[in-house]
Amino acid sequence: MTLSSPPDFEAPFDGRRSVREMLAQLLARHREETIVLSDILDFFGERAFGALMLVLALPMATPLSAIPGVSSVFGLPLVVVCAQLMLGYPRPLLPALLAKRTIRRETLVRAIERADPWLARIERAVHPRLPALTGAAAERALGAVCVVMAVLLALPIPGANQPPAVAVALFAVGLVERDGVFAILGWIAAVAAVVIVVVIYGTLIAAGMFMLGKIGA
Repeated sequence: MTLSSPPDFEAPFDGRRSVREMLAQLLARHREETIVLSDILDFFGERAFGALMLVLALPMATPLSAIPGVSSVFGLPLVVVCAQLMLGYPRPLLPALLAKRTIRRETLVRAIERADPWLARIERAVHPRLPALTGAAAERALGAVCVVMAVLLALPIPGANQPPAVAVALFAVGLVERDGVFAILGWIAAVAAVVIVVVIYGTLIAAGMFMLGKIGA
């Protein structure tokens, strides 16, 4: 894995590390071919909600989302995690079936490498601010909209996965870093994602009806 300004992989993990450092150390600690979701949960500890949302959304926010079957692999666990955030769970609790699911390390590495230039810029800009927008009350609202985004990105529709994944990733950064500005950006991205997905679905439906009309003519 090649990162711009790579973090120290050997430094002990603590809750003060940045998003990039957290992701880098996760990969450094898990060298096996696949990483179990329950191990990711244990690794991130008290920051598990935001960090796990980022891990699950990041591959879908890159061109890797075009790979058949990827949307359900990342989307279904993300729906569960976001629903628990909406319901006020103190930390994610995955059902045994989902907790045993694995993510290919290579897929995660490729996603992080593609996203790293953006993550590096985010790292320079992010810091705790506007705490009301990422506090306990706000988390439930963020969880609710992220459930909708997770459902949208889980659908196997080409081109419709990336916009909601970007929105979830922005919300995740806001939660991890307690940065209300990124929560605001997440809300903006979520609205844009809904508009984009509606346009894509509308276009597909219109194209389908046109083809049916041609066949029936």
